[in-house]
Amino acid sequence: MSRMGSALAGIGAIAFGTLTLVGIVVGAAPGGNYTEGDVASYVSIGHLPTVIVTGYLALAGVFGLICLLAYLRQVIAVDPGREFSANIFWGTGLASAASFAVGWGLVTGIAVAAAEGGSAASVSHAATYQISDMSLNVLYGSGGVFLGLALIALMINSRGALPAWLRWITLVCGVLAIGTPAYFAAPAIPIWCAVMGVWLLIARSTVRAQGAAVAA
Repeated sequence: MSRMGSALAGIGAIAFGTLTLVGIVVGAAPGGNYTEGDVASYVSIGHLPTVIVTGYLALAGVFGLICLLAYLRQVIAVDPGREFSANIFWGTGLASAASFAVGWGLVTGIAVAAAEGGSAASVSHAATYQISDMSLNVLYGSGGVFLGLALIALMINSRGALPAWLRWITLVCGVLAIGTPAYFAAPAIPIWCAVMGVWLLIARSTVRAQGAAVAA
């Protein structure tokens, strides 16, 4: 695999984990326990710029995820006997990326609709909360579950391509990611992204250093 591809995948992994976390924490879409003040703050006109900016950042993170998935698909497919498995990993991962993208569109759309519709289109805070929580479930539910399945497929089919310790971390985080609709397991995704991203960047540097040593 190319050094540039490894670097792009590493940056993409870190970007996805970081920007998804930023979108959730800073965007502050209401979910979990219902608090009327949180809902009112989210749909307030003053919070709209934050929602829009974090939404764009989160979508940039999804693009980073696609870059990561594309690179890891190539890593698996190097072995001719794993081409079918690589396609399963890619398809499952792409379904996850699509779910995250759609989820962000729904979540940010709540604040945009409230701003554009004004008081004539306002709904109760309880109804807004329900819509927001359902939209977040597209993120944590469909997106998280599909990503978890993709990570499990990656672990199974990456023997010899990834170090054993990274494969086991991938398996553990994949299993936890399947439980992200319960929220408590959600940190597994940014943790895996950070570990995988740093390893890909370090692996790129190692390859470059080895190449320089051979040339000398």
